[in-house]
Amino acid sequence: MTIVESRPSGLMRRRQRAQFSAFDDPDVELAQAMESLRFDLRPRWGGRLTVDLNPLGRPELARAFARALWELCQISGSIGAVTTAKQYIYSVTGFFDYLALNHPEITRIKDVTWASIDGFNEWLREKKVHPSSSHARLSKTILCLRRMRDAGAPLQPRTIERLSFIRSDPIVQRRPRDAYDGATAAALRKAAKADILQINKRLTTDADKLPASLVGDSPYAASAYRVLLAEIDREGSIDHEDSVWRVLRGRQRRRTLPQGHMLDDVHRRRYLTLGDLIPFIVLLMLDTGLEPECCKTLRVDCLKNSSRGYVDIEYCKPRSRGAEWKRLRVRDGGPTSPGGLIRMLIKLTENARRFVPTDTLWIYFSRASRLTVGFRDLKHQLAAWPKRHDLRDAKGAPLRLLLPRLRKTNRAEWYVKTEGQMESFAVGHTMQVAANHYADIPALRHIHERTVADGLQDALDAALEPRVLPPEEEKAVRADPKSVDLPVPPDEVVAFLDGDQDVWLASCSGFYKSPFGKRDEPCPVPFWGCLGCSNAVITSRKLPAVIAFLDFMLAQREALNATDWTAKFGAACARIRDQILPAFPDAVVDGARTIAAERSNLLYLPPEASAS
Repeated sequence: MTIVESRPSGLMRRRQRAQFSAFDDPDVELAQAMESLRFDLRPRWGGRLTVDLNPLGRPELARAFARALWELCQISGSIGAVTTAKQYIYSVTGFFDYLALNHPEITRIKDVTWASIDGFNEWLREKKVHPSSSHARLSKTILCLRRMRDAGAPLQPRTIERLSFIRSDPIVQRRPRDAYDGATAAALRKAAKADILQINKRLTTDADKLPASLVGDSPYAASAYRVLLAEIDREGSIDHEDSVWRVLRGRQRRRTLPQGHMLDDVHRRRYLTLGDLIPFIVLLMLDTGLEPECCKTLRVDCLKNSSRGYVDIEYCKPRSRGAEWKRLRVRDGGPTSPGGLIRMLIKLTENARRFVPTDTLWIYFSRASRLTVGFRDLKHQLAAWPKRHDLRDAKGAPLRLLLPRLRKTNRAEWYVKTEGQMESFAVGHTMQVAANHYADIPALRHIHERTVADGLQDALDAALEPRVLPPEEEKAVRADPKSVDLPVPPDEVVAFLDGDQDVWLASCSGFYKSPFGKRDEPCPVPFWGCLGCSNAVITSRKLPAVIAFLDFMLAQREALNATDWTAKFGAACARIRDQILPAFPDAVVDGARTIAAERSNLLYLPPEASAS
């Protein structure tokens, strides 16, 4: 099975009559495909996949699948890209492998039974194929069978009934791909920006400079190098057979100058290389969150509606059937902003498009195929680029660069900025997809755990909020004990407010009925636990002791480190400062401060705390 990339169409030129290439008769093409079982699949989003089903055997059954695959690549079919077509071929090949091992009697489409479809599912499970991959392979095989059913293939009634669903057992979802952590994302951005600026300098400022390592101080070698550049400007590229190339090599040999990869070097003065595209696509995906397949198919006219430092990127997402063309609003400022980055790419590839008319944004020079449109064999470059910059992941291991993780990183950063508001976060996909695939990832787990902890703390603070009785409210309670609900019977309210049940910082309605301990046993919490106890009532009479205790806690900052002080006194200090003192009038608080400062013998601490 081989893939042959289709050549992109050229840009329309002015004053030139439009010409359309001749199309083959689809009926004739389909008949030839079914006859030879070797045919080309041309998905609607470009590319071409040459398929040969002859090695599968069972020619009659293979013809039925050949027809289904060919029709699924047409306008109404579900195959829109070469990668999808490969997945279908892989699934059909697996189905034939299963039949070869288990059902040699199935040679025609009418022989396919519901049991053979379920058996294929079991066979995949026995081979320990991941449930998600198993579901994908089974579903594509069933989609082919459904296409045959719609075309009137003689399927058995129970087989047709079986095609109404994919599988009866639950689907185990794959673990969502994680995002890169913040430090790794920052390192990727820094490395990409540094490379992009160097590449731009090489193709603009240094484009006509002579490399001293190749020409030395020889005027003859320098002259030959300039002729070489002029030949590239005129013809687009040169190779080892060109006479100007042989002249320069001869002069280098006479001067004993290093030759190296001079053919690559001279073309790099005019064109981008495949390695040059890596920092561009890395930075563009990190800053925009575009899907890899969408980023790779951007066109030179993708920038729309530039205004006030922002611009729309128009891109195609084939998976969004019925709404494939989308726009994304991005920054359009400096050279490394998303808009500026695309403008720089357009400028740097303008020279290459003089010789290869195409509206594709990505075009580069390679020694094997000269000027190349689109991406080919990125795996090696994606592995070499982080190694060249010695990039490391969060664990300190060499970074493995994956383009889908760059999108996840952008989505994770946007999730933090929007503070988890799904209405703002779910841009370009549904709420469910946003939650399951982009929010529920390990990189964001600490945010979710912190949110849960903060919510529990807020609930605890609300439940343990002390009862504060300002002077006006205390006066009303003394006049009518039933007017306010206090944690003591009405006939005991006055004595309670007079201090009959005072503890260190409040009046306690149940020292032996503490919510923090067992009934009929003394309260087990520290004395400042009164500040968060439902049994406590704080009146203006206890305010001097509360203020004195606040001063004591603040003084303890000099004796304890910040972590220990926060763990011991942080909650009590915040409760006094933020909840208790604001509940009293300023005059009452000022009077309590005066009392706390003048009375050195004020009992606001238990003896053991005073001793310490």
